[in-house]
Amino acid sequence: MVLMTITFGILQIIPPVKVKNRSTKLLEEIPHFIGYMSTLATSGLSLEEIFKAIAKEETDEDIVKDARFITRNIEILGMDLITAVKDLINRTPPGPYSELLEGAIITSQSGGDLKEYFNATAKVQLEEKKMLLQKTTESLGSVAEIYTILLIVFPLLAVIMLSIMGIMSPSLGGFDLLTLMNILTFAVIPLSGVLMLVMMDTMVPKR
Repeated sequence: MVLMTITFGILQIIPPVKVKNRSTKLLEEIPHFIGYMSTLATSGLSLEEIFKAIAKEETDEDIVKDARFITRNIEILGMDLITAVKDLINRTPPGPYSELLEGAIITSQSGGDLKEYFNATAKVQLEEKKMLLQKTTESLGSVAEIYTILLIVFPLLAVIMLSIMGIMSPSLGGFDLLTLMNILTFAVIPLSGVLMLVMMDTMVPKR
């Protein structure tokens, strides 16, 4: 019974995690691919041809996979472009990427200029990327201050205090002061450093 409950819980958690991971990847990829889309549109390619060109890219990025999905729907399943893209939108988490696809469909259907649409969207995405990087930089600055306090200032003060206390008493709370200093030096500080590095890595955009 317990095993079934755990399994059920895991199965409930996996889909939202996958959706979140996909959303994160798409947000990271959009600013890079939208410029490519704009270039392709400038060269005179239609929306369908743009997706087919992206589908030929030899990468495993999500937007390339989506372009292959659209191309498959058109060439193998016989869907028209609009239906194929809408099918992808239905499988895509809500956000800037799905809005980009919907806007591309509307622009294509209304006979609008895809180049202008992608250029305008690219400017918005780049501005948002710039703001995100600024926030990340500010956050990293705060983390750097915490790093300095916890891993440089605090250990020095702790060693000085333990050294002074060692003159008066060889132990603290039943623990040998030398042992405490060794734990601080070889366990607490390295572990804290690793945790800080992991936290900083999660804060920095991968692209």
